[in-house]
Amino acid sequence: MTACARKSAPAEVDAGTDATPSTPRSGADVVDAAPDTDASTSRGLASYGESKLAPRVTCRGVAGEHVAERDLRVSFVDGNDLLAIVNRSPTGVLASDWSPSDLVDIRTHKPVSSGECDKLHCLRKEAADALDELLAEMKTRGFPGKVESAFRSYAAQCGTFLRWAEKGSFCNATEQSALPGHSQHQLGTTVDLFTEEWAKDPRGVFREGFGCTPAGKFLQEHAWDFGFVMPYPIHPDDRHPKQSCVTRWDIPVPVNPKTGYRFEHWHARYIGKEAAQRFKKAFEASGPGTPNELTLEQWLRKVKGLTGPDAEIPVCDGCNCGECATLAADGESSCDEKKKSRRSPGGALHLDEKGHPVASSSAPKLGEVKRGRATKRTGDAAIVEVKVEIPEHVVTQPPIVAPDAARYTKGSTFEKLAPYPATSPRAFPPLEGAWVIGVEPVPNDSGVAWPWRAGLSLPSHAQTYDRANVLLPAPRGTMTLKVAVPEETSQVRVVLLEAGVPRGEPTTVDLR
Repeated sequence: MTACARKSAPAEVDAGTDATPSTPRSGADVVDAAPDTDASTSRGLASYGESKLAPRVTCRGVAGEHVAERDLRVSFVDGNDLLAIVNRSPTGVLASDWSPSDLVDIRTHKPVSSGECDKLHCLRKEAADALDELLAEMKTRGFPGKVESAFRSYAAQCGTFLRWAEKGSFCNATEQSALPGHSQHQLGTTVDLFTEEWAKDPRGVFREGFGCTPAGKFLQEHAWDFGFVMPYPIHPDDRHPKQSCVTRWDIPVPVNPKTGYRFEHWHARYIGKEAAQRFKKAFEASGPGTPNELTLEQWLRKVKGLTGPDAEIPVCDGCNCGECATLAADGESSCDEKKKSRRSPGGALHLDEKGHPVASSSAPKLGEVKRGRATKRTGDAAIVEVKVEIPEHVVTQPPIVAPDAARYTKGSTFEKLAPYPATSPRAFPPLEGAWVIGVEPVPNDSGVAWPWRAGLSLPSHAQTYDRANVLLPAPRGTMTLKVAVPEETSQVRVVLLEAGVPRGEPTTVDLR
């Protein structure tokens, strides 16, 4: 139950935490400029590799009805790459007709076909050899392992996903199971690994708490010694303060935006012993337990030169409109159909043939800026109310701020902002091509240009995406943002920023 992979440059580097890009120290430098119309070349974005078109896609209940045909058929992924990036995005899907050529039965190590693996537990030979070592160690430690799932063909993924959908709903299934083609299991290097004892429980193996068992803790601490890594941890913001192996209970816990999935302490992926040790080194240097804690996907992105966002948002499937991306043309994705709905503005981040965001033909425009009204939700904060006219294909990024979401208090800036109570501050460095609102006090003695920034996104998206720094589609049309700033602020200037650079003339407003 997982995601996919991506082909890109073979650069081999140890990936630590990105330093925050420098930003202008003064808000006085204002530039008039339209967005670059060649998003895939002039922005210097890294390549995802050559895309391939699968001959056909067959998964009734998914194809056409929920996911656009182009998002199902186009693949950038080299499935043979042990370091292939696997996620829920349109650029992270394995071709429907691809399977490993070196699969073996994990019990006998006899070569088998992908078709035979529908009734067997199979892995690529190198991964199967490493799994033997891992299982032997688990047995020695007193908790014999049990493999619940290994290689899963595209057709098998279809069946697995639809079974999850039948248990609840299609949208719930997308957070628990991978859409066909997006599963790491199709790589033939991934297992869902439990213990024989855990599997005896009639509630089934896929339940919370495995990470707290001796076996679960062992896998998190030692799997990389055998070449396996754990791609789906609990986000640091969501860990219980006393038990890091379970989620906190005081707030709703959505998917981890850095992985696209809820945590899975049983999901182990083989990337090779040498690579696993490099990831371990980078992970330990990143600040485990802090907002900078490195995930496998972030490390792989850096290894392959995919700098910028922490991760990529999921493919459009009709469930996550406004938080999804598509390779399909305008009007062809399931979220495009919902653009006129007031309750679900919808919209999608449209990608070009290289997997990069399609540039808008015009820039957003700053409308009326005024002092907003304080409410019970805002408390004593000062409110800046900003109207923005947003054309098609405008891209934005966190932080998503609102009176009932993240807010700026004394001393906080976009470089150190906590997304919600009991979380640590983190930075939201400007992303290439992303438009946000910039606000600064008059006079600005913060030492940071436009210290209070707000993404052009809905407050409902804050719970998930204020825990990462990603590119998001801005909703088309007129949008009103309410930015909560420190209560002592008497006057501010407001401007639109593109990739951290002011565009157009700022507007000054009194808040007293």
